[in-house]
Amino acid sequence: MRDHPDYDVSEFLLCGLFIAGAGASLVWAGASLYEGEKFNAAEGAGLALMLLGGGAHPKQYLLDCLTFPFSLVENSGRETPITVLAAGAGLLLWLFGVAGNYWG
Repeated sequence: MRDHPDYDVSEFLLCGLFIAGAGASLVWAGASLYEGEKFNAAEGAGLALMLLGGGAHPKQYLLDCLTFPFSLVENSGRETPITVLAAGAGLLLWLFGVAGNYWG
């Protein structure tokens, strides 16, 4: 079995920023849902899912998002199918909210 590298300090900080951003996005989504703005709520919930999905490997997630479709960092093996699914579902939910606000 392969040993996975531990997080370093920058990954802890980046993961903390992801979690804080996801929390703020969930607050925004909840406030939007309370006010009846369902597309804004979908944007906030999708953004929260995307940020939480990147918590397994914050550096690679950030670099993959910035350098799409190229990959500058090799996979460490910390990604799980659940986190990849969460990031993909979050992207779809966010795009749904953006499209709804644009055409709605």
